[in-house]
Amino acid sequence: MFRLKVKEEEHKIIKDRLNVVETPNYDYVLTDDKDLVENDKINIVFNQADIPKVSKLLDVIVRGEDLYLVGSNEFGQKHIECRNFYYFIVEDEDVYGILNNTKLLIKLKLYEVDELLKVKDFIRISKYCLVNIGKIAYIKPELNSKLNLLMKNDDHVEVNRGYYKEFKKALKI
Repeated sequence: MFRLKVKEEEHKIIKDRLNVVETPNYDYVLTDDKDLVENDKINIVFNQADIPKVSKLLDVIVRGEDLYLVGSNEFGQKHIECRNFYYFIVEDEDVYGILNNTKLLIKLKLYEVDELLKVKDFIRISKYCLVNIGKIAYIKPELNSKLNLLMKNDDHVEVNRGYYKEFKKALKI
């Protein structure tokens, strides 16, 4: 995805600061020298003082990459982009991905789905549920430090007490 083109003695330091993984096939060139740009690539030329800003930009680029999950129901298998899921829930030891009005069986454990989607605005709200932050319509406080989430598809899911603080931190509330 990325190729870093800087002076050899600074390469490792800048690579670590940007948290970049260089790949042989890349679309983006990161450089601090405008003479090192490549015409057939997307070039990001930066000053070293702007490394924190560039790092945030790279996070947005990586998060924007499409991630697909395979789910199945009575009609067969479907390849779905993860941002279309409202939430994932465990029922009878099976993980289901909930779309607007469709429920798909996912052939992964919830912790595996959680690991895949950490960078995609999904957050764990209970031992059995993972929600897409962008699909929450309303948040309603409940008794005993719990929250009731109304999803945009009119489903209700509950944030358990053990996940309450982490959830509020993720939403910056």
